Amino acid sequence: MKWNFRNLLAIFMQSAILLFWSLQGIGLLQNVPGEINGALISAFTLITQFYFRKKPSAEAPENSQGK
Repeated sequence: MKWNFRNLLAIFMQSAILLFWSLQGIGLLQNVPGEINGALISAFTLITQFYFRKKPSAEAPENSQGK
């Protein structure tokens, strides 16, 4: 895996979300609205799907001229 900004940001975001959920699970964070958890579930899922998606095959890229 190449270490670029996008990969580091994804690792940081996943770690931060998991830490937030862990703190909430052990009771250190209380009274968190459900909307926050819903948004975090959505963000976690989108980041995970981006990194575990099926890579495109080695086909030639389509050009924008519409051949």
